[in-house]
Amino acid sequence: MEYYIKKLGHQELGSIKEDGRPSRGRYIYISKNKDVLKFFPPMSEKVVNDNVVLPIISVELKKKVYCNFVYHNDKISRGLSNGRNEYRLYLNNDIENHQLLFKENDIIVFKSIQNEYDNEYSNLYYLLRFSLENECDNEIYKFLDKIIENSNLNRGHAIINEKINFIEEKISETESQENIEIVVPTQVIEKTQEFIGTASSIENLFNSQSFRDFVMVGYGNRCAVTGKSIIWKKFINLEAAHIMPKSHNGNYMPNNGLALSRDIHWAFDKGFFTINDDYTIKVHEELMNTYLGEFAGKKINLPENSFFIPNKESLKYHRENIFGLFKYSGRISSVSSN
Repeated sequence: MEYYIKKLGHQELGSIKEDGRPSRGRYIYISKNKDVLKFFPPMSEKVVNDNVVLPIISVELKKKVYCNFVYHNDKISRGLSNGRNEYRLYLNNDIENHQLLFKENDIIVFKSIQNEYDNEYSNLYYLLRFSLENECDNEIYKFLDKIIENSNLNRGHAIINEKINFIEEKISETESQENIEIVVPTQVIEKTQEFIGTASSIENLFNSQSFRDFVMVGYGNRCAVTGKSIIWKKFINLEAAHIMPKSHNGNYMPNNGLALSRDIHWAFDKGFFTINDDYTIKVHEELMNTYLGEFAGKKINLPENSFFIPNKESLKYHRENIFGLFKYSGRISSVSSN
């Protein structure tokens, strides 16, 4: 059990002016202490301004919101004497509920847990906020403030390894929700696109968890082929399919993914059908008399945001290396035409 506790400052929240507006972008400054950095994904000193998208469940908003976690490292990666060497978690409209939610001297608590996706492990972060403006938080705030005061970390930060019951109770209430909305903010997409355009490496930007969430959001929780889905509470019959398979060195970029219902995903991976450069569906000639045949020549349901639209190099790879692959792995016996 481990928590990262931090008191928010004036500058990181954009240096609020007298008129109540920030004079610059808002972020959460993350300590460079080695115990704190173990709490977050590892970042490279070689990749300029290394960046990862973090899944954060706001206990206050009952939502999973993605945020950009950036290591501003040009002082090290580029050897700039006037450069920066600091870690920032950038705030966005959705994590702040479209207002200036976080205030100076608020105390926030992070808890990191590991989630399993596709036999890989990736971190998920719970975020709790406590404010003196909320009378219900008063005693909790004083308790957390005392932890920060007694911390051996630099000012305003603390790591604690003992269970805090009221934190666990609040997290448990959120976990019991029947459905947690997943939000990929436009600001996060824009910042991620900027990074992709300048980065020498993007291999750590997304993982299996963020890949799935981004693809689902991009396709509006609907199958790219059928345009439909079955959703009940936490259950959904959709999966995030790699176009260029992970086993073929495909990456976790959302534009290498499609939201597909489970049976369609299986058929796509077997090479029963593929997708042309104009995003029309090409069904293998030996499968035209099956259920898949009704989709032949139809265009897939494309995401509205170009960030999620399938990469044409990935589509080409699938056509040339996956399409028709089933012919080399046995006879077709389980595809029904009904």
